[in-house]
Amino acid sequence: MQGFLRLARLKRVALVLLVLVQGGFVFQGCNEASVPTNADAKGDVIVHQGDAQGTTYLIKYHGASAVPQAAVDSVLEVVDIEFNLWRPESRINMLNSFSDKDSLFKFVDEHFLWSSIWAQSMDLFEASQGAFDPTVQPLVELWGFGLSKRGEVTAEAVDSALNHIGMTFENIDLNEVERDRIYQFTTVRKRNPDTRLDFNGIAQGMTVDLLVEMLEENGVKNFMVEVGGEVRCGGVRLDGTPWRIAVDQPIVASEGEYEREMQTVMNVSDAAICTSGNYRKFYETDGIKRSHTISPFSGYPVQHGLLSATVHATNAATADALATACMVWGPEDGKKFILNYRSSNPYDRIEAYFISDDGKGNWVNWVSPGWQALTAVEIQE
Repeated sequence: MQGFLRLARLKRVALVLLVLVQGGFVFQGCNEASVPTNADAKGDVIVHQGDAQGTTYLIKYHGASAVPQAAVDSVLEVVDIEFNLWRPESRINMLNSFSDKDSLFKFVDEHFLWSSIWAQSMDLFEASQGAFDPTVQPLVELWGFGLSKRGEVTAEAVDSALNHIGMTFENIDLNEVERDRIYQFTTVRKRNPDTRLDFNGIAQGMTVDLLVEMLEENGVKNFMVEVGGEVRCGGVRLDGTPWRIAVDQPIVASEGEYEREMQTVMNVSDAAICTSGNYRKFYETDGIKRSHTISPFSGYPVQHGLLSATVHATNAATADALATACMVWGPEDGKKFILNYRSSNPYDRIEAYFISDDGKGNWVNWVSPGWQALTAVEIQE
């Protein structure tokens, strides 16, 4: 029953977004987007691209009429206004600021995004034994990877922040209120007023999934959707071959700069590919590298050899969150986690590709049992 309710919520998300777009309600200011363009010489490939969520997005599709740019903008804006921590008026910032543990934070979840992201996050929090944890936000701020100015971090401060970490009933809980089986409003109870949320480990993947749902509702079957490097593909390319998605080499670069070289290229068919890594977002203090992946177990930036984790799954939200969890677990525990999750959830079509540092400056690759069947081109052994 629980799984059925979550499926129903996801369908409500798609339905509401479709009505939102078809009804002509357009959000402005969410990105600087191009109008749909014909990228192929024959004029058969339609492209939408622009800036959103502090990154970029790219949508390609063919075999259907052009989807209005307003439809793309609407999806991006709906997610942005709910979950963008860098947007002062976003719902997540209002919720994070709410500190009355004796009262409920109450709102109407018009697009049912909160029920969807909450259900997915709870499932993945439990499946990863807490490695994927959206309540890690106080630690992200403490270590200077959020909005707070970077400063000296003490063991006492880490221990204090850990008291507020954990997506558990004792810290924070979401509930949908219905009357006569009709949704009325959503409440969030913060039994721990200092618990705060950060959905960055799943929100871009969810955005990709919502864009895919919007395309499919508009009759698009052959598409590639990418937001901030998180990708999901459906159908085939214009020439009838599978979509090809590259996995980057984990080239360690100086702060604020990076290079892009392909490690491997995958055939992706009706699935998503998402990567999480520690080789771009980091800083060094006193010779110690501090990565943006914070362990919700220790409270410290992870210290292990796993440089990047790429996960293949049926949807981008799952792939995004699992890749995040792998970066918390590290190379050995991450392998065990993926193999266990893969066997327990066969319909999710989970495969993984790890690139690790062997401690001697060499890269070591590990792939799950079915990954090689996806490989189109292996650039680097």
